[in-house]
Amino acid sequence: MKTWTYVGIAATASLLWTLPAGAGQAKPAAGQKPAAVSPESITNGAALYKRQCVMCHGAAGLGDGPAAKNLKGKLPSLADKALMSKLTDAQIHETITAGKKSEIGNMPALGKRLKPEEITDIVNYARTLAK
Repeated sequence: MKTWTYVGIAATASLLWTLPAGAGQAKPAAGQKPAAVSPESITNGAALYKRQCVMCHGAAGLGDGPAAKNLKGKLPSLADKALMSKLTDAQIHETITAGKKSEIGNMPALGKRLKPEEITDIVNYARTLAK
């Protein structure tokens, strides 16, 4: 049985704010609109978020999950529309996939645990938290 710290997941938001704008962003072909997000993706993302992210990010994405108290700083709110609008889906996806070490704590890479489409579902759900 693998043991890992939930503290790392909490570093996601901290990391996300440090990525350069547009890094890794996929652009639709000329004349194409980005794919619409399905309700099924958001529903699946909510279930995955609950299992993988709530312990640090909290149910509403406020960075107030039970493991967040073990961090070296406050997580930015995933519910903050202004902050979330600065991040591309590709940036968030990469952060969840590869993880990140930061001054707040270490977020583990979930890319080996989750399929890319599951991570996309989490990204889609996280977007619904921003108000």
